[in-house]
Amino acid sequence: ALSPPGQCIVHEYPTAEMSRLIWHRRDLRLHDNELYTDASPIFSLFIFDPAEFSPRPTGIQHGVNGVTHEPHFTRHLLRAVESLRSNLRKLDGELLIRHGNPLEIIPKLARDLNVDEVAYNEVPGYYEYQQSEELKLSLRSKNIHAYTTSSLTLAHPDDLPNLQCSW
Repeated sequence: ALSPPGQCIVHEYPTAEMSRLIWHRRDLRLHDNELYTDASPIFSLFIFDPAEFSPRPTGIQHGVNGVTHEPHFTRHLLRAVESLRSNLRKLDGELLIRHGNPLEIIPKLARDLNVDEVAYNEVPGYYEYQQSEELKLSLRSKNIHAYTTSSLTLAHPDDLPNLQCSW
């Protein structure tokens, strides 16, 4: 196991050994990432989602748009993704890196890799919540289990507003 179990499990899953695709969203560390504790084999994935680099409504004021990933954040993100890949390689693993819509990439990759489940950390935010719910539905329709946790955030996503106008 790469890390101790986390404290905040959102969905339980069967205890039999399962193959797992781990989607890294903003959780780019291994040492405290509970998603690496229970399954084998494991496939790791990071997706550069163009939507996170494009303006979209903020919900703060009508007509005001914001970008999730500005240039300074993006520089650090690139370094963190490279560090994650390097750390996985030291453990004889690999980080698959894709560019595109996670709602299209993840179900297809999960099917291609023949995994039993897709696991990821929930990320607080309106768009992130919508994306997570759509992904769970898509995976369920393909008989792939979705395991989510909120172990790497300061606030549990269920404690935050999930309506765009509430932010």
